[in-house]
Amino acid sequence: MLALVTVWGFNFALVKATFDELPPLVFNGLRFAIASVLLLLALRRIEPNRIQDWSKTMSEPAARGRVEWWKLFVLGFIGNSAYQLFFILGLARTTAGNSSIILATTPIFIALLGVALGIERPTTRTWGGIVLAFAGILLLVGGKGQISLGSRTIAGDILIILCTICWSVYTVFSRPLLKELSPLRLTAVTMALGTPALILAAVPQMVRLDWTRVSWQSWAALSFSASLAVALGYVVWYTSVQIVGNTRTAVYSNLIPVVALISAWLLLGETISAVQGIGAAVALAGVSLARSAAPPPAE
Repeated sequence: MLALVTVWGFNFALVKATFDELPPLVFNGLRFAIASVLLLLALRRIEPNRIQDWSKTMSEPAARGRVEWWKLFVLGFIGNSAYQLFFILGLARTTAGNSSIILATTPIFIALLGVALGIERPTTRTWGGIVLAFAGILLLVGGKGQISLGSRTIAGDILIILCTICWSVYTVFSRPLLKELSPLRLTAVTMALGTPALILAAVPQMVRLDWTRVSWQSWAALSFSASLAVALGYVVWYTSVQIVGNTRTAVYSNLIPVVALISAWLLLGETISAVQGIGAAVALAGVSLARSAAPPPAE
């Protein structure tokens, strides 16, 4: 998970640098299309027998040890199509600081949803780590002065909240399915089912785009994002959910702004204030506290 957080943190700076040449919806559609192909190829090679079971899954949805396709479709739409569209459209209508703060509430949403559904019972130490990590993000983002409250950003803030809810639902409702499916299979199938909507949303921008202006650096950033940040990243996320649970996995996401801050300093030359440094340290302490909690009891 630490390696994944590092990839996702650096991914922000790389993606931001490509938007002058590849519009956000185009970038998103292309990277998920590439990631879907990579995951399906990996699934075909690593779990060939399970590929052959897909038709049986559709014809025998109630059979023991099988997962209904409609669940995978709904999960793929929520966790890929809706999540990504809410994120891209919301980010365009609010500040990066507001987005970071709202996204930092994801572990809280996941923990509350898991408790409400009886899927997971976070310990007191885990809750303490979540709160501490969130406080660190407040300091980190507030130290840069990127928090903005008002009617100008309200539409974007609401979209980012919806994005956070989508990822929380995607994570929590995936865990029961991981009893029947491997992380690779669940990721490949749900992503393949959710990607067409992202491609359709990008078609108008794809038609207007001057593809000759896209540099090799943008294609390289797209390849990095598709293969590591999306394809491999989602599999690692689900593997962690399967092993240590929803909440302890989700709390790692609060390290992403820390890594993004460092990557912006290294790649974009942005400065780091003392308050931001303190915020990063507090966020690290919160994640460490939640990580040290005992694993949740088995259902």
